[in-house]
Amino acid sequence: MSGLAAHLVDRVLPHVPIRQWVFTVPVPMRYQLAFDAALTRAVLRVFLRTVFGWQRRRAARRGLVGARSGSITAIQRFGGSANLNVHFHALLFDGVYTRASPTARPRFHRLPPPTDADITALLTRLHRRVRRLLIRRGQWPADDAGSDPFAAQEPLFAGVVAASLQGRVALGPRAGQPVRRLRSAATATSGGCGSGIAHDRPDVR
Repeated sequence: MSGLAAHLVDRVLPHVPIRQWVFTVPVPMRYQLAFDAALTRAVLRVFLRTVFGWQRRRAARRGLVGARSGSITAIQRFGGSANLNVHFHALLFDGVYTRASPTARPRFHRLPPPTDADITALLTRLHRRVRRLLIRRGQWPADDAGSDPFAAQEPLFAGVVAASLQGRVALGPRAGQPVRRLRSAATATSGGCGSGIAHDRPDVR
């Protein structure tokens, strides 16, 4: 992992401000993504296209025509307690590139950081687009209630996965009960069970 990070920093990423975005989805959808690589890629495309579109619109308001951005994304399958939690960590340029002509050298333009209102609007748009994706693929829960092909084929494994997603014990005398956690009041945080976007202050390289 450290070797890959060094390669990205030294040979791939440009020397521009980069902001990390983290996109999470509700627990039931994490279960779907855990067994469907094609769906995971499709959700990632929706996420990136939505954020890139938002960047282009902001650039256009500043007179930047034909603006393009870029990113590198890691799909992480686990949470802080080694539980199953499929989510996305994306390193996005904190701005856009434009060209004066097709052969000109690209020029980078930094954009202002997102506001709380921006994040709310992006999450609303993402919810709508991901829902539309699931409906189109026939995977929206309301369209196929109670159907779980993976559980029918591998019931034990599916049960363990579902328990991990919910933070519950899968097997043994405490099966179904919440996992016991050891943590101090200073480090305790509320666990997220819905969809969301988080972003970090950009690293200026």
